[in-house]
Amino acid sequence: MAKGRVVFYEEPDTPAAPPRAVYTHRARRRKKRRHRGRSVLFALAALMLAASVGFVLWYRSPAHQSTLPEADQQLAEEQAEGGGETQAAAAVSAGDGRIVVAIDPGHGGVNPSIGAEDCGSEANGLQESTITLATARAIYDLLAADDRFAPLLTADGTAYLKPSERGAVAKAAGAQLFLSIHLNYDGSPSSSGFECYAAPPYLDTNAESVRFGQLVAQAFSSMGLDLRGANGVRYLYYDANDNKLVYESTDDTIRWDPTFTVLSSCGCPAVLCEEGFISNRGDMDILSGTDGCQAAARAYYDCICQYFGFA
Repeated sequence: MAKGRVVFYEEPDTPAAPPRAVYTHRARRRKKRRHRGRSVLFALAALMLAASVGFVLWYRSPAHQSTLPEADQQLAEEQAEGGGETQAAAAVSAGDGRIVVAIDPGHGGVNPSIGAEDCGSEANGLQESTITLATARAIYDLLAADDRFAPLLTADGTAYLKPSERGAVAKAAGAQLFLSIHLNYDGSPSSSGFECYAAPPYLDTNAESVRFGQLVAQAFSSMGLDLRGANGVRYLYYDANDNKLVYESTDDTIRWDPTFTVLSSCGCPAVLCEEGFISNRGDMDILSGTDGCQAAARAYYDCICQYFGFA
């Protein structure tokens, strides 16, 4: 997991039950005023969500690249070469016959929870958000070049989006598969390997999420990464004290604790991948830099094709 104060699970608001109303003439007028106030608030919230979703779905090649550190700037420029309009996540619809795949680059943007740029984990001179965004763009390009798919990026690295907002972007576009890309971190540089978290058994997307996760785990194993746990596919829950609980995907026990918000809010089969450890040089030799991001993207693309029965 990424170190630092990063939000992966959002506790839903649970309003208290309203008291019984006393229906006097004056009370009815107060109630009408409250309803009008709520209507205005709901309308404003809907407009803000629509604006957020519209921005991401119509995202074009980001102008933020000039603000990246020099090494990261070079990587971003290499990823963008020849991309042009294919870097854009155009508005897509499941109704046009193409398969909508949502690619979620982990981290990026200024996170108000930490009051700073959400770079995710950092080690060996690398930033998680730089690698995940470069990999996500490379996957996007591969899918965009295949007329069977209509890919979208849930975020572009310029603005911080909460997990629920990323999931909402995918759901609004009618995504049929959701892939979130991250890197792991550990204080010990010897920790290494690939693991991914599938939508857990209490969600009706569980079986298909596990199936896709198994394809990805095998692909990254073939790239030279060790698989963590039983087979690289796991479940993660948050208990009442916000502690992380990890179980293997071979354990199909129904547990009602919440999981990663992006997995439960996107409305489709979903997997969050911790590709490897940014704190492990061996993992980063495989996954970082232009060649590493392109190789990971090709592995993801091949797995997506297999998942939908095209290979």
